Amino acid sequence: MHLRWWSKKQKQLYEKARNEWLSNKKNRIIFETDTSGLIAKCGYYDIHIMDGGFNGICITYAPSGRTEKINSFEMQFITPNPLFLQSESFKFLKAMKRILLFAILACTLCHISRAQKPPKWIEKAKKTVLAVETYDASGNVRKGNGFFVGENGEAVSDYTLFSGAASAFVTDADGRKMPVTHILGADDMYDVIHFKVAAPKNTPFLQTDYGTPATNSEAYILPPLTHSGEPAAKGVVTEVSKIRESYGYYKIDAPLPAGWISLPLMTPDGKVFALTQADASGKNRTFGISTPYVMNVQIGSTDLWNRTYSSIGINKAWPPAPQDAQVALMLYASQQDAATYLETLNDFIAHFPAFPEGYIRRASHYAWRRNDLADTDAGRLQMLARAEEDMKTALKHTHDDVAETYYNHASLIYGVVTGDSVALPAGWNIEAASEYLQKAIAKNDNPSYHQLEGDISFYLGDYAKAFNAYTAVNISPFASSSSYYMAAKTKQQMPEHNPAEVIALIDSAIKISLPSEALSYLQENAELKMETGMYAAAVKDYDMCYSLMEGNVSDAFYYFREQAKFRSGDLDGALSDIVSAIMIKPGNAIYHAEMASVYLRQQEPAKAQECVEKALAIDPGFASSHRLLGLCLLRQEKKADACIAFRKAEELGDPVVKKLIRENCE
Repeated sequence: MHLRWWSKKQKQLYEKARNEWLSNKKNRIIFETDTSGLIAKCGYYDIHIMDGGFNGICITYAPSGRTEKINSFEMQFITPNPLFLQSESFKFLKAMKRILLFAILACTLCHISRAQKPPKWIEKAKKTVLAVETYDASGNVRKGNGFFVGENGEAVSDYTLFSGAASAFVTDADGRKMPVTHILGADDMYDVIHFKVAAPKNTPFLQTDYGTPATNSEAYILPPLTHSGEPAAKGVVTEVSKIRESYGYYKIDAPLPAGWISLPLMTPDGKVFALTQADASGKNRTFGISTPYVMNVQIGSTDLWNRTYSSIGINKAWPPAPQDAQVALMLYASQQDAATYLETLNDFIAHFPAFPEGYIRRASHYAWRRNDLADTDAGRLQMLARAEEDMKTALKHTHDDVAETYYNHASLIYGVVTGDSVALPAGWNIEAASEYLQKAIAKNDNPSYHQLEGDISFYLGDYAKAFNAYTAVNISPFASSSSYYMAAKTKQQMPEHNPAEVIALIDSAIKISLPSEALSYLQENAELKMETGMYAAAVKDYDMCYSLMEGNVSDAFYYFREQAKFRSGDLDGALSDIVSAIMIKPGNAIYHAEMASVYLRQQEPAKAQECVEKALAIDPGFASSHRLLGLCLLRQEKKADACIAFRKAEELGDPVVKKLIRENCE
């Protein structure tokens, strides 16, 4: 019966019941129990009658959809049998009604309080929820949710919120705004991210449930920070599936309000077991992904190349082991400018303060990138001073391989001294490099250290000592293309050297070199072989160059190989190469003249003459072309015309034509 249909007396009775006995109308008013065992109905019975009727108010919890719902309760008034009103039973029961009524309602409200009051831990747990803001490089902002899961500021959220972000901040329940300092791990497929916040000590965080909640168990969803005054949503776990073999993915029988993404799904005892995710089907159901899974996602040593991480401009956390982190550090070097990489090095050292390699790398960065890190001479000298200090610190933290740290120090000084002509501070000279190197060799006579010994000796002009040092490397397992090549260059500087020995050393360098190194070695060795008359061997080197370059060679390459083929007697090969050179650069007079030389060697003076005339049309002052024209005419028994061409060549300064004039024109 609707309230507006009641009489004045009935309304007064309702108000009395509500004010005196229903002290908390939000609680479920219960007397009869439903199938779950909870009391679902209560009321007071004014007059009990034999046929089961009663007089007064019956207040029943009204489920949603009931038209009789008034302030969440259904109000009913029932009239008793009039004859019973005169009975003794009625008089007795009327005297007892208030005693019974208060007893019933007291018991009822006690059950209501226990059944409906939210868990005590919820208000405390709400303090772990975060409002997250991410900013791209242009300053555009995206907003979402997250929550703390660790005592050192570790938090979780959805990956979508961070993709493309250059920076991020979180705001906690106390209104503190804190920056996100590192990305700890991310999975774009499951749309989750684990990150670290610059949070103060004792920041509250949620305890994680590492088990798998069972189906039909209760779950609570904490509200977002922007709705912290609202109660936690409650639901039941209806489905549990597995991801990554051992982690849970949950379906919750509860609608997910708009904006309630990336919030904690809690167990009844106040532990977080999942991160809320939206229903992809758009049916507004709640799903949750295992919080232990999100917390377990870590960045690998080579993940910087992964689009998942490269799309985020926020610093990435280092892998747990410094050796793995060192790989990531090297990858950063090729991706960051000098100032940014210095910040990365500082962060690496802060994370691994006892790892000497961090100081060695920062010292190298100070030294090699000092022009980028400082814009004054004083600033650049300060960078070298910092590099020196870092190398000393690295030595303090070196316990197992002191020799290697000495070697790195020597190598750094040598590189700066030989690569820079500006004035350097005390301690940055070739003598200091040699001193540190000798300390390294004294600790460990590693053959690879003798490579640097050879370089220092070569720089000082002590070629005999340098050659011995390179030889010590070449006869060891540490032999390299560089050690063989430098031995060859050192041999060239020694008096009365044998060119064949130089060529043999460069050939050894070629055999063990990378393709990028081999190319320069092959070209240099081919020139040496041409100088010593090893024309066929030079052709082989040029052929190897052609193969390494996959045929993408220049006109000059074809010209040099044509020279080698011409002198080795491969005239057809020479003609093919000079034709290729002309196709690339038809306006080069030398190439046409060279083609004429090939035709002359093949005893085809008429074709040779055509080539020479093309060369002269391009460059009439080319003396050698006039000499070649004279030879073409002489071979065709046109001696008078040949002599005219010879004398023109002489006039233009050709150094070898005089003999031809003496033999044929005088």
